[in-house]
Amino acid sequence: MKTRDTTVNKIANFVRQEISYSNLKSDQHVKESEVARKFNVSRVPVREAFRILQSEGYLKVIPNRGNFVKRLSDDYKNESSIVYNLLSPVVLKKAIPRYKSQTYKKAEEILDKVENCTEFNKLGYLLWDFAKVIYGPSKLEYMLCIFDEIYMHNIRVLNEIFAIRQHRNYDVSDHRKFLELCKMKKTDEAIALWKDHITRIAEISLANGLKSDAKSKTLK
Repeated sequence: MKTRDTTVNKIANFVRQEISYSNLKSDQHVKESEVARKFNVSRVPVREAFRILQSEGYLKVIPNRGNFVKRLSDDYKNESSIVYNLLSPVVLKKAIPRYKSQTYKKAEEILDKVENCTEFNKLGYLLWDFAKVIYGPSKLEYMLCIFDEIYMHNIRVLNEIFAIRQHRNYDVSDHRKFLELCKMKKTDEAIALWKDHITRIAEISLANGLKSDAKSKTLK
């Protein structure tokens, strides 16, 4: 039973990552037979893995057609943006006073990686790592779990945007300015700047979704 559970988790993690990396796009068909061949298993553990991904919102079932990558709706993006904007200042208010020299060091190291990253499908994960560093010291575990849930899904939207703009370097000037304000003990200014930043990212994400929908309708 343990081996089977491990196989199911491996399959779920693989497909989840493929979706997050935008190797599997929204509305793309994910075939049980192909995944089963890749892992050299029967379709049984693949179906179990797919059920997990369906419950998490990564896959959707279309009767008589199979499993497809679930597109994040504009309503979901709007709702998650509202929640993120409301909770972010609360979490940062607790977190910033607890920043230590190693917090800044780790955050800046991640930003260096972002600026030097040439693989667009890794950018979203690096930015998630940065978010964990700046929010983590708050110790507000429930809110941090909500942030994880938001990032888990929105990270693939970010990677789709980066895929379109892969010829450009990602601008981390807001991130660095945020850290500088925190070092100067200008907590309120740092939080205001960060709120503006995540609002702009949400607007870009939503605009990208609208373009994708328009393109999808044109192709149909």
